[in-house]
Amino acid sequence: MVNVNKKIIMVEDEDTLREMYKIKFDSAGYNFIGVATGEDGITLAEKEKPDLMLIDLMLENKLGGGKIDGFDVIKKLKNNQKTKDIPMYALTNLNQEIDINQAFELGANGYFVKSDLTPKELLGNVEKIFNGEKVGLKYDA
Repeated sequence: MVNVNKKIIMVEDEDTLREMYKIKFDSAGYNFIGVATGEDGITLAEKEKPDLMLIDLMLENKLGGGKIDGFDVIKKLKNNQKTKDIPMYALTNLNQEIDINQAFELGANGYFVKSDLTPKELLGNVEKIFNGEKVGLKYDA
């Protein structure tokens, strides 16, 4: 498949969602890696240099050792020379204008509201991203 060389890292603290997305993206031929904490997402991004990151903004997985939220993940990765050029898309249920604006101000390349997208629709948006299209709230308006 054409997607086999595309690596995606998802930072999502809900195990069920992470697994559901993994099945969908793996079946489409992507190299999909899901992590539960922002810290793991940052570490993995530095090591793996993914083609795309999907980041939940509300990370509350204290059991997994997580202490930072998705806003912090975007901020830290965009301020890091090794990771600043990785496309990063918020994938969250926060849909208030203040949250959307904050994510873009920190450097997010796009913003998806989970409850508005099925996994198939998210996959379609990711394929658009890899085809050079601008998608993700700011661009959909």
